[in-house]
Amino acid sequence: RMAPQIAARWLQNDGGGSGLLISGIAGIPPLDVVILGAGTVGINAARAFDGLGARVFVLDTSLERLQKVEDRFNGRVVTMVAYDFNIARVVQFAHVVVGAVLVPGERAPILVTRDMLHTMRSRSVILDFAIDQGGCIETSRPTTHADPVFIEESVIHYCVPNVTGVVARTATHAFLNGAWKYIESITSNGLEGALQQRPALARGLAVHGGKVLSANLALLNQVEKSS
Repeated sequence: RMAPQIAARWLQNDGGGSGLLISGIAGIPPLDVVILGAGTVGINAARAFDGLGARVFVLDTSLERLQKVEDRFNGRVVTMVAYDFNIARVVQFAHVVVGAVLVPGERAPILVTRDMLHTMRSRSVILDFAIDQGGCIETSRPTTHADPVFIEESVIHYCVPNVTGVVARTATHAFLNGAWKYIESITSNGLEGALQQRPALARGLAVHGGKVLSANLALLNQVEKSS
């Protein structure tokens, strides 16, 4: 949901952007926003940009997810399969590119290469929300809230992990709304009882009783030991 307010900030002249308004006005078209990934982040970013009147393109490898986007937005959002040639095509005219890719337990795949950046509009904006998993833009590198952007190939990159840290009150309430039933279960039944009562909690447990339960974490641990 924060994507438009972040993009709008860096599209402004005083943010180094090209001085464009996302929604456009009478006689001036809205901006083109490309969202890579139709998961939770991508759909919520699409909702927020669509609400401002942007022209939104959502790309994903899953036709099922794209169908959900089509149904949810009643055709207001353009959906495309995330083939390399489709990504290369849409980034050429995009004013904003949002990286919203998540492969659970793995590094995010690189979807936008440096060569693709050469074709992008000067002073367009990339929001790489996949930076927590390594980033889905070849030129991305982690930034901070104190120094959130850098320019690479004439494109503004915003690559802050934990984006919601600057809306801490809203983020905390949102987190607790989702986590409260698990917290309450642990306090009422103890950890062992809560794990039995709530299978989802058990699936999210990475380490317990001195054992690594997460397959991905265990594999990473083996790699580090061998190296």
